[in-house]
Parts: sequence; structure tokens; C-alpha cells
Amino acid sequence: MNVSKKTSGYLHLARRMAEQSTYGNISHGAVLVKGGSVINASYNKDNSCSFGSRFRDPDRGRATLHAELGCILNLDKSVTQGATIYVVRVGKRGDFKMSKPCPMCNGALKHVGIKKVFYTSDEGTLESYKL
Repeated sequence: MNVSKKTSGYLHLARRMAEQSTYGNISHGAVLVKGGSVINASYNKDNSCSFGSRFRDPDRGRATLHAELGCILNLDKSVTQGATIYVVRVGKRGDFKMSKPCPMCNGALKHVGIKKVFYTSDEGTLESYKL
């Protein structure tokens, strides 16, 4: 992955967070950044998340605490508004996997005003989109 030194640092922190995941075989980590400063970092957990359930399709089961949700929970919208989030998924061999936010997380990120999402792909590339 050819990225700037700053972006590489955010990805490294998100990887470290993913390695702490308590959700079975799926290891996601996320880092919330605003104005060049890390605001929060989190990883996915096998806990229910009432905030996430507001954005979750009920047919998809219970809303668990995804890494993206962990980054934005309990933060005022003035903090999250205009921020960027970096999301990674780490495979069993330590390689990057697809970490594009699911519809639940995408809805929550949009709701709190996140402006841009960076995520890893199965090909080891860094992808992005604006909300």
C-alpha cells in the first residue's frame, strides 16, 4: 500500500486495535481523525449496541459493537462532524482484508457527520469514499 506517512500511522493504529478484537475470527479496528489528530480508536466486540440498532436492518440480527461504532459512541456531534475514519480488517495471516463499513455503520457514520471513510480491501489496497 503506497500511502503517506500520516495515513500509514493511522492504519498502523487501526491494525493494533483490530488485533485486540474480541469478536471471533473477524478482527476490525478503526481510528477517528479530525484536523490531523486522533480523536478515538476502537475494535469490534461481541456486545449488543443499542445505538447501532437504530441503523441495523432487523432481518440481519442483533447490532453488535462494530469498530466504527466504538469510535463514535459517546462523542458529541461537534467532535465527529467533518471527521475522517480509517477502518481495517486483519486476516488470520496478518494481511489486510475487506473492511468497507456495513450499511449499519455507514448510516451511523453519516448520522454523526463523518465526511470521509478509508478502508482496506482484500487486495491490500486502501479505498475511500465520501459521505
